[in-house]
Amino acid sequence: MDWLRNYEREQIEKSIAQQNAEFEARAAKEASTRKVHQGDLLKQMNEKDRIQRTFLQEKMYEERAAKLAELEYQRKISTDKQQNATMLS
Repeated sequence: MDWLRNYEREQIEKSIAQQNAEFEARAAKEASTRKVHQGDLLKQMNEKDRIQRTFLQEKMYEERAAKLAELEYQRKISTDKQQNATMLS
């Protein structure tokens, strides 16, 4: 009888140890998966931010170019008016 009790106890202990090992392996795998997923999310966010910064930078350059073109046009008009005024005087 003692032999049977010891055998059952050993089997239960082995089973518990196996279940604990499987649980720890599963937990480690899930943690690794979460880290990979978080890394992917960070990459996506960084890419989105980079694209948005590039878009805003291009928009800013276009606005600056438009302002410079307008200033150049106003300067040309002013110069032409001065030349015309000089010619009429």
